[in-house]
Amino acid sequence: MFTAKEVLVGGDTGRLYGGGVGREGLIEDRWEPKDIKMNRVIVVIGFTLGSLLAAALILIGAQMFLPVRLEPDLPGAVALGPAAVLGKAGLLVGLLGMFFAFSGAAVENALTGAYNLAQFLGWPWGKFRGATGAPRFTLAWIGMLALALVIVLTGVDPVQVVEYSIVFSVIILPLTYLPLLMAASDKDVMGPFVNGRLAKTLGWFYLILICVAALLAVPLLVISHGGKG
Repeated sequence: MFTAKEVLVGGDTGRLYGGGVGREGLIEDRWEPKDIKMNRVIVVIGFTLGSLLAAALILIGAQMFLPVRLEPDLPGAVALGPAAVLGKAGLLVGLLGMFFAFSGAAVENALTGAYNLAQFLGWPWGKFRGATGAPRFTLAWIGMLALALVIVLTGVDPVQVVEYSIVFSVIILPLTYLPLLMAASDKDVMGPFVNGRLAKTLGWFYLILICVAALLAVPLLVISHGGKG
């Protein structure tokens, strides 16, 4: 089970940094070329911290749940870790962290869906435009939240929904990451901000990793019976 989870978590990390809501955020905040160094620092720190936290959650889950043969099928199982160590205070902190994590994920995915839809259809987009300046974009992200609510109200297992959505996103990840990598390595496109030799090497190495993850995602999900072992 944990092998499949590791591939999916790693692939989803790449999906987030391989063209998610981040690029639109830079436009929303009106960043300029002079801010590229700061953006690189944020990406490096964010990627490193996010990866370490994801790895830590997998290791803690394995140490806590595997010995007692407990399957953490429900999101609430996450709070058992801090509760077991810190008691009631740990439970409250864990629940608070889950609230912010779920809220942030809901907002991020609603905006990402609206950004993609608006850009594909050629609509004006961006929260900086306001509801009157980009009405279809505003309706789109509100609609994404409403659709998510409907899915939850059907009673479907939210963990399974997330796992299957990650599988399909990991499969197409190399196809979305490769154009970004090639554009970032093209001096005619990037000018003085083109990737250097180190960035190119790491970029192509990462492409190989996500290609492997894309190839393994479906087989591992089938072998592990949907991540249930």
